[in-house]
Amino acid sequence: MGYFTVRGFAEYEFTEKKSRFIGRVFYTPTEAEAKNAVARVRASDPEARHHVFAYVIHGGIVRMSDDGEPSGTGGAPTLNALQKNGLEDVTVVVTRYFGGILLGAGGLVRAYAKAAAGALECAQKTETAEFINFTVSFPYPKTGTVTYHAEKLQIAISDRSFSDSVVFCMTAEEPVLNSLKEALSEERSVIFEEIDRYIAPRE
Repeated sequence: MGYFTVRGFAEYEFTEKKSRFIGRVFYTPTEAEAKNAVARVRASDPEARHHVFAYVIHGGIVRMSDDGEPSGTGGAPTLNALQKNGLEDVTVVVTRYFGGILLGAGGLVRAYAKAAAGALECAQKTETAEFINFTVSFPYPKTGTVTYHAEKLQIAISDRSFSDSVVFCMTAEEPVLNSLKEALSEERSVIFEEIDRYIAPRE
């Protein structure tokens, strides 16, 4: 069963009482990538006063930080915006350039919530799925048949090798792989071998 995430990167910016807020959204399938996303933002905006962040990684990892803002005014509203969207494997970083006017606790909560929600609204959302990397081996005369059925099912061939037999490397979701196996079930010389499986956003 898949879960919802984002594809790629999104950004949203606005100014509130001279403070500049920049919300950024990243697809981060591991906690290491989430931490790296935060580090990249810090490096790209070194003069900013705060880099508030929150991330949710599939499997139950949830983290947030006020990054120097009063407790509960940055990380919590950012995480709340993320969880309201029901997204996982996602990191939201909200950068604040202080404009010299204090916003107060309530103003900070609203501003960070707005920045996070705005960035998430700009993000392209998608569902994840389990993909299988596999190979198909067959004699040379079957090349046309295998290619035809792969193209019909819109399975991309990532690599081809030609020696004693032909080997195609492909990736597909399990139902699509099963359809390919069924289409080639009468071809006894066609051999499938699963390499590995992984979770990723659907295109």
